[in-house]
Order: sequence, then C-alpha cells, then structure tokens
Amino acid sequence: MKEKTFWKRIQQGDERAFRQLYDNYAEWLYGYGMKIAGNDNMVTEAVQSLFVYIFEKRTTCSEPVSIPAYLCVSLRNILLDGLKKSNRMLESFDEARMLDYDFNLEIDVEEAIIQSELKKEQLEILQRELNRLTKQQREVIYLRYYKKLSPDEIAQVMGLTSRTVYNTTHTAMTRLRQNLDKASLMSVIANIVWIIN
Repeated sequence: MKEKTFWKRIQQGDERAFRQLYDNYAEWLYGYGMKIAGNDNMVTEAVQSLFVYIFEKRTTCSEPVSIPAYLCVSLRNILLDGLKKSNRMLESFDEARMLDYDFNLEIDVEEAIIQSELKKEQLEILQRELNRLTKQQREVIYLRYYKKLSPDEIAQVMGLTSRTVYNTTHTAMTRLRQNLDKASLMSVIANIVWIIN
C-alpha cells in the first residue's frame, strides 16, 4: 500500500491501519531507541508516547514524506528531550542533541558465526572497527544498512544534509574496508540485519 493512502487511512481513524502502523514499526523503533538511550523503560515509554500522540493528533498531523523517517525523527526527539530532562544541567534542547549518548553497534558473535562464513577473529576485528567509528558514522551505518533508510531519510532523521550523509557513509565504509578484506565486508553488509543487535 502506498504511504500516502496508508497515512490517509490513519488520519481517518482506521483502527486496522493504525494497528498495522504499530505492528510494523514498534519493535523497529524500539531497536533504534535503545541505541540512543540504552534504557528499556525510557525507550518503551517513548515508543508508546509516540503512537499515542499519532493516534490523538491523527486528524491534524500532516502527511509525512517518509513514514519511517517521520517516526525515527519523532522518537529521536522524544528521547533526546527525555535525556535533557534527566540531566537538568543542560540548558537547552540543542545542548541535549549534543549529549554523548552511546550509539553502540554490538555484533552477536555466536549468531553471526552460525549465519555467515565469517570467523570469530574477523567478527572481533569488525566489532573493534565499528567501535572506532564516530557516533555519527555508527548511526548513519545503522540507519542505512540495518533500517534500510535512504540518504535523504537519514538526513531528515539526523538533521544533516544529504551530502553529509553520503560523505559520512563513504568515510565509515572506507575505514571498515581498511581492516577487512572485501569479501568479509560484503558478507557483513549483506547480513547486517542479524549481525548487529
């Protein structure tokens, strides 16, 4: 179903469409939220709050260009606002955006060994290299290859330009290539959905 038609159904109060929105994205958003806040209660509450907000404001919510990007932006803002409130020393929302929140990309080594041809040593090298990427690079990689968002959608989510997203992706992948052979890197990219928690 096209996003425009789907969103119209939600705006019209179609409970089945709203349930489908929730079923399609609640767990997906939870995974992203945990990378930002790392707090189960905070993330669960933020996801619930987001869906309650959408349901209550459905008639006045404008149609998003991209539903996944809209949901990610909204959840990210809720979580960053929550992090700001939990740290009263921060004076503005912009400062909250600059919080050094962890954005860890953890490899499930056991699952990765079962599912791929990669060896434990290769996965350990990959984990080390992921940890060396900047927070922004890790988030872009996660949104691009795990959440399958387009560069324009990632730009919308992270408040960047599309050019910055392209450059960040390129720089991150170049860094990973330096320490992984091409076959290993391609295997990781092809299977990143289950390699990264």
